[in-house]
Amino acid sequence: MVLVSRIVFAVACLAVACLAVARAQLSAADDKVVKYPSYVLVKRGAYIVELESGRTSPSTSAYAASFNSIKEVRVSGQFNSLFHGLAVSTSDNITAAQLASVQGVKRIWPVRYHTLPYQMSATNITYPYLHQPTGVSRALRELELSGKGIKIGIVDTGVDYNHPELGNCWKTADCPWQYGTDFIGDRFDWSAPNPIISPNPTPMDCDGHGTHVSGILSGQGPTVYGVAPGATYGMYRVFSCPFNGNVASSDDIILQGIEAAYQDGHDIISLSLGGGSWPEDPISAACSKLVKKGIVVVAANGNDGLNGLYTAGTPAVGHGVIAVGSVDNWNVTGAVAEFTTPQGKLLALLSTPGSDKYPFIFETDVPVVAPIDINGTTFGCAGYNISLAGKVAVVQRGVCSFTQKAAAVQSAGAVGVIIYNNVPGIVNPSIGANITIPAVAISQEDAQTIVADISKGPSTVKAPRNLTGTFPASTGGQMSTFSSFGPSPELAIEPILSAPGGNIWSTYPLKLGSYASLSGTSMATPYVSGTVALLKQARPQLSVKDIRSLLANSAKPLQDVTTGKMVHPYWSGAGLVNVYNAIKSRAMISPSELSINETTWGPVQGFDQLQALGSVRWAQRNVTIANTDSSKGMDVWLDSSVANSLSMYSANGEISDTPRTWPVSPAKVSSDTLPQIAVADSHLYIAAGQSKNITVLVVAPSGLKESEKWFYGGYLNFTLKWDQELVTSSLIVPYAGYNGDFRAADVLSTPGSGLPALTDSNQVAIADVSKLVVSANSTALLLYRLDVPSRIVSATLVNASGNTVGYLPYGYNEYNSRNPPSGDASLSGATISNIVSIDKEAAHFIKVAAGKYHVHLAALRPLGDASNSKDYQTWDSDKFSII
Repeated sequence: MVLVSRIVFAVACLAVACLAVARAQLSAADDKVVKYPSYVLVKRGAYIVELESGRTSPSTSAYAASFNSIKEVRVSGQFNSLFHGLAVSTSDNITAAQLASVQGVKRIWPVRYHTLPYQMSATNITYPYLHQPTGVSRALRELELSGKGIKIGIVDTGVDYNHPELGNCWKTADCPWQYGTDFIGDRFDWSAPNPIISPNPTPMDCDGHGTHVSGILSGQGPTVYGVAPGATYGMYRVFSCPFNGNVASSDDIILQGIEAAYQDGHDIISLSLGGGSWPEDPISAACSKLVKKGIVVVAANGNDGLNGLYTAGTPAVGHGVIAVGSVDNWNVTGAVAEFTTPQGKLLALLSTPGSDKYPFIFETDVPVVAPIDINGTTFGCAGYNISLAGKVAVVQRGVCSFTQKAAAVQSAGAVGVIIYNNVPGIVNPSIGANITIPAVAISQEDAQTIVADISKGPSTVKAPRNLTGTFPASTGGQMSTFSSFGPSPELAIEPILSAPGGNIWSTYPLKLGSYASLSGTSMATPYVSGTVALLKQARPQLSVKDIRSLLANSAKPLQDVTTGKMVHPYWSGAGLVNVYNAIKSRAMISPSELSINETTWGPVQGFDQLQALGSVRWAQRNVTIANTDSSKGMDVWLDSSVANSLSMYSANGEISDTPRTWPVSPAKVSSDTLPQIAVADSHLYIAAGQSKNITVLVVAPSGLKESEKWFYGGYLNFTLKWDQELVTSSLIVPYAGYNGDFRAADVLSTPGSGLPALTDSNQVAIADVSKLVVSANSTALLLYRLDVPSRIVSATLVNASGNTVGYLPYGYNEYNSRNPPSGDASLSGATISNIVSIDKEAAHFIKVAAGKYHVHLAALRPLGDASNSKDYQTWDSDKFSII
């Protein structure tokens, strides 16, 4: 009772009468508050509060009661399992630093908003992806596994449990859905000042993402066959219905869903969501704690691969979490259109319709044309001076939006529109509500023949409801272009492994069509969660660490057909999952991956065969290989295979979204441009039930310039043979590192980029900063780009005497992601005016005296010590005037 009363007193000091007391503690408390970059969308006045934990610490309910006693503070959630903490909302009168000054508060995060990862285009597939390459088919059929007895919690948009292939049941006897809760409801709109949270009695899906994920895991057939159809499931709905094109949630709601999944006793928690890039973020930290509690957490690595390196998201980067990348499906079977032209009949695979209200269905032949618009182009953006009445129009992608193209042909009387891609592959058109004709897309490859044939004379098209066709996918088994790249900000290998995620046909809410095809690491994640269930059913004694190691060890590395080398582990992890091999494995290697973030420069020590290399950059790592067969000894042979090296920079130093690779072709290259692996003995024998340590030396590619900032990698290949057996088996361990001193790596963009820079309010660079005059009514901007994630970036104002007077508005940020070269977050910045913040939280501002000033920008380098000024990369502007 004494402890509780002390808390009440401390929290009571948040009242207006005690604000002076709270402010006296703000300097220390400010360091407890995480400050996200300005481009991170946060919920106003909402925070996740982590509390000190220990045997003498008060309960979260005691803290909650005390916080709730203040009329300007409301507790919206309590966390007892993930960590000792609360979700709180405050008025504008209460700052995060004041909350942090309360006795017992350890850390405070602003609540971020989240949207579902963008689902890349997918065709309307009606044939399930193959389970054979992943070993799932053999596990289900030969080993008769199904995931029975394993509990899997899914944190997502909900599930249409009425779907016949998902059980058509909810919490009844023998129903796969025995657990689940709705934490958000149907009225949540993140654009509203105070989004409404109104949970429903059950987590019914109004979006489709969660139902699609559920089918990949639990589909009962006959159309969708899940990876673990016999497991027991829980659905924890944390995402809204679609509002203005977004399906949204927030940190506090997602954490409630994860905590509920843990409290319901699930063995596996599957998370097809993400955002941010640091393992210290609240959701990542919570998932890492679940791993320590013995729960397998599987998370999507992200769909930002088109933005290049450092795009792995949270919670995938959480310590111990199994991060999952995506490979494309092998076969594409889907709805097709049949074209009849003077040259004969042609079939073309169709995208998903631009609108669910207007499916592209024509049971009989309809005239089809490829019209020329007013400007004489095939884009259809300028409109038409001809009638398209009763016809389907075929137009080219580009110049204007899909909606504008559809509107133009609709105005000309067309009854449908087919948009063909202007790059290889197929795309899903997004069509506005003003379009009342069906719209679909076809590939550039199909269009080249179709458009040419249509031009030769009258042609027709039909697309009956059940007309389908099967086509081999040219990219089947390869990494999906959208799949995010690692590494993590601390150079950890992300993802851990990959699974089918591109063009996946699965269940969908009955009201939205029952089935749909989506692409994303969101689809690959439940696939891996299902393989974990099969592995746990077969080998229930395995620890979380063992499961992670076995799945990675038994994966199949992917080959880049362009270079002849292996795909870099920062894109594919260990490679394509193979659960059958994991189940049958009689050996295990740990750690499951080797991240080379610390290296030595100089002659190699302890390996005579490498002395001739002279001074090189190298690292030494230890792996342990265990023979888990209790009756037979095991011979082990070790060699290695090289992966592509990757760089964010072109040869001229310009940064690019698409990573540059070395080598560029299968042609033989100098060995010093490739990483090298050495061990003391490439062959060893391990007795039954025993293990041995192996020292592995990794030499960075000295023939690649360190100034070009390459990331190298490859795979350790272990060939295993047991006594009296002829057949061998293989296990692998991926390795990856930075070709240079990672601690000294620059995080700000290269000088040739023209950044950092001072600009006017329209982001036009100021040619002569010495002539800049800033005032209350005439502000400027500091713009910069982070090429590498940085834990701390600060922008301060320095006076003529060299003294720092404060932080620029938006000038202090923590846990910064890399800025991609293009897109909405391509630049970071701060405002330059006649005021500065005297605290990192930007809660208290002062007006600066007139005079000469300059901006000092400091960004913490990788693995740097925040208290050591030498660990920062700095930049100083020229001097300017403030009046």
